[in-house]
Amino acid sequence: MSNPNLPAKIDNIADLVNKYELFVLDIFGVIHDGNEPYPKMMDALKTIKLAGKQICFLSNAPRRADKAEAVLNKFGIDDDFCDYVLTSGEYAFHHFVSHSEAGEKFKYYYLGPEKDRDLLNGSGHQEVSDPTAADFAIATGLDLGQQVSDIADQLEALKAAKLKLYCINPDKTVHKQSGLVHICAGSVAAEYSKMGGEVEYFGKPYQGIYEELIAEFLLPKNKILCVGDGLETDIKGANQFGLDSLFITSGMFSPELEQKIGEDPDPEKLAALIAKHGWQPNYYASLFA
Repeated sequence: MSNPNLPAKIDNIADLVNKYELFVLDIFGVIHDGNEPYPKMMDALKTIKLAGKQICFLSNAPRRADKAEAVLNKFGIDDDFCDYVLTSGEYAFHHFVSHSEAGEKFKYYYLGPEKDRDLLNGSGHQEVSDPTAADFAIATGLDLGQQVSDIADQLEALKAAKLKLYCINPDKTVHKQSGLVHICAGSVAAEYSKMGGEVEYFGKPYQGIYEELIAEFLLPKNKILCVGDGLETDIKGANQFGLDSLFITSGMFSPELEQKIGEDPDPEKLAALIAKHGWQPNYYASLFA
């Protein structure tokens, strides 16, 4: 008897190009592993575009879309293979700009790596270094090697100032192929929430970013396929918004599946993983190929 938690296996994206008009792709875990592009990724993109379909990159990267586009360019993905890029950082930026355009000017405290500090530059709001002078805080993640416990004093200061924390990347961790684990803003937000602080999230799986996606393409939901390696972000978000999804098993869950990159996962381990998380993809593949 087949396991009801096991989705349909896809060996080639060509098996799906006639069913969907828009392919919504995660970046980290689908396109690259943090350092190198995944094998046959470009072949999959070419197959989609040769079929006359559209490609959107939807990422929880806590930075503006132009920075995500630069990463895609580094891996050989230019405008020929990309119709639209939407990051959680871009979505958040436009949210705060809309408040500024309405005449609301805020001061905010920034918590995250230096490389993402410019996220709200040009938004009309001002960064401050003192939580007691801020109206809210934003978190984009931690530096590689840093732990949430390393910022405990900052979180306590935010809580004492009764600041709402906007989490610009709901991912809790990303697993690099080197074996290093990078702590993301989702882990910071989870700790702040545990402390009793107020948190709001931008990005997958939260529905606002999907609504913006739908508004951009104006396609029926049954013509959109979301591709990602995150069960609690990509697959959960697609499930909740009524979109089909393809789960890539060689991404963040490959260590838990005890799967080498590019090899098929053990069906029983895959079914158990999906059942544990409770979010059901329509299809699975080892790689986006």
